[in-house]
Amino acid sequence: MDQQQIDQSIRLKKLIKMLGLNQTLFAQSLGMTQPNISRMVSGDGKISLEVLNRIIDTYKNINLHWLLTGEGEMYTHIVPPENIREVNETSVYKGKGRLEDLEERVERLEKIVGRLTQDDGKD
Repeated sequence: MDQQQIDQSIRLKKLIKMLGLNQTLFAQSLGMTQPNISRMVSGDGKISLEVLNRIIDTYKNINLHWLLTGEGEMYTHIVPPENIREVNETSVYKGKGRLEDLEERVERLEKIVGRLTQDDGKD
């Protein structure tokens, strides 16, 4: 693991804390699972382009240059403290919807696969 990856993981941890979230809520807000975020925060995994895109889509005021390099400010513009919780709750709800949608799709696929495997056994 290189120093840049360690520094990025530290900044990601700071970002999550500044957003007032824990790893689980942050992951939900991005439509991801907590173990994926945990790997990035611990430095065991790099912050992928997909994750960066999800962060900027969900938290539009985050400075990705800061997250990647440590240069500049964390935010591209200042969000008043009273609005941070509102932004976080909206983002978590949005992410939760994506996760629930994916879970429903997986359940439907499991049912289809189950029926197909039962039909194969009848031949």
